[in-house]
Amino acid sequence: MATAELHGQKITPFEQGYAAFLRGVSLEHNPFENSPYSKQKWVDGWNKAQREAWRKT
Repeated sequence: MATAELHGQKITPFEQGYAAFLRGVSLEHNPFENSPYSKQKWVDGWNKAQREAWRKT
């Protein structure tokens, strides 16, 4: 599973997807095209952020 760093802390693909939605990144810009597991986790995070944003409106 791929990880990235944000402010010196490692974040998972799920967290990256969640943050991507908050930044306005579209679902089509998933950076994990070659890793099915990480790709799905990124989508899961993106979708969770979208659902939470929808509930707040």
